[in-house]
Amino acid sequence: MAFANTGSDIVSGAIDGSVLITRDRSGQLALQSSGGVDAAAILSDGRVIVADAQRRLRVYDRSGVTLADLEVPVRMMSLRPDGSRLLATPTYTGNTASPLLIDLDRSRVIAQLEGHVGRVFSARWVVGERILTAGADGAARLWDGATGQLLQVYRGGSRFLGDATVSDRLVIAGDADGLLRFWDVATGAKLWILPAHKSAVIGIHVEGVDLVTRGFTGEISRWRLPRPEDVIDACGHHPRCAIVAQ
Repeated sequence: MAFANTGSDIVSGAIDGSVLITRDRSGQLALQSSGGVDAAAILSDGRVIVADAQRRLRVYDRSGVTLADLEVPVRMMSLRPDGSRLLATPTYTGNTASPLLIDLDRSRVIAQLEGHVGRVFSARWVVGERILTAGADGAARLWDGATGQLLQVYRGGSRFLGDATVSDRLVIAGDADGLLRFWDVATGAKLWILPAHKSAVIGIHVEGVDLVTRGFTGEISRWRLPRPEDVIDACGHHPRCAIVAQ
């Protein structure tokens, strides 16, 4: 299920391939996909995007007419705020595939974001129309959202990063050991490591000056973030800044 950024339209999909679009002012529209629905999204202009288990990614107009039909195995989707680009994370397969950057206006793949070793667990748009990914290799990577060019790498530990995001000048990621890791977004320098959960961190959300995290066993925590400039300044004067906080 997904909401349009207008907050009034909803698209949902089911394992039988059925897709239901509910619009605030024009009722409902039913579509049928070729396989179980893995992911769906709805744009502010009314277009609907559906990815199914048969490796098809389809774009429909407001009336349900197919605008594009691509062969792309998609597990997760993330839309750029203006709706012109789609970040598609492929389905888990024996041969791990990299996220794809797709131009929705021209219905074509712009770039494959290659660089991670193993699966990518998180891929999202961040400030500045850039993309941040995190994966099984314990690293987060920042990409140009227009071209797919790699901009910076943030290296963590030897185990996977479950999720990552950007807050102002900081990149923040959660890892398999329940640690929150902080880097300087511009330089990639390690800044700080904070024990957060007893299980792997699999969800991170920035809400104002707070950080909300979710552990694999279901616990949710809220943290008050320090000012990024204070963290970066402190770590610039203390070589051991990146040790685990107690």
